Amino acid sequence: MDSVLLPTTGYTLSAQFGSGLADGSATRRGVFGRAYGRLTMYWPVGGWYTQGRLELGKVLTPAGVQVPDSLRFRAGGDNSVRGYAYRTLAPSTPDGGITGGRMLFTTSVEVAHPISDSLPSVWGALFVDAGRAADKISELKPALGYGLGVRWRSPVGPLAVDWAWGQEDHRGRIHLNVGIAF
Repeated sequence: MDSVLLPTTGYTLSAQFGSGLADGSATRRGVFGRAYGRLTMYWPVGGWYTQGRLELGKVLTPAGVQVPDSLRFRAGGDNSVRGYAYRTLAPSTPDGGITGGRMLFTTSVEVAHPISDSLPSVWGALFVDAGRAADKISELKPALGYGLGVRWRSPVGPLAVDWAWGQEDHRGRIHLNVGIAF
């Protein structure tokens, strides 16, 4: 990246791999694996600054082995799919609760531009996010969120205020974000 605090060109890549032994009272004992990756890219396009993100995750288990919920995936909220509450885009239990999914897909594209020449550190932004966590590939139907926001490129890092519309929820949400998610 050209700047760790305020990037406009470059990319970040985060990858995690792990394994464990699941040993629950209601399921079969067995080993499992977990993989996660997040790619964020920044590039200028004719006076606009573009940011793209792709996030993928997968829990690998033999049949009948349950992985602890804390090691499963959820999507939604800031730095995920704006327009939805934090970690609500995931499988639900029969009683309506949210549980983690075995796979994750989120993506985002955002364009931003300084609002005026007299305030070069204040930018306006437009974005589209999509994603979901699920247990099966057939259930991995991305939820769409889109909106607009204001960015202040402060000396200590960016501050973002976004208004996003969740297409499935049919409602808007305000999202606040400080810094850059790696």
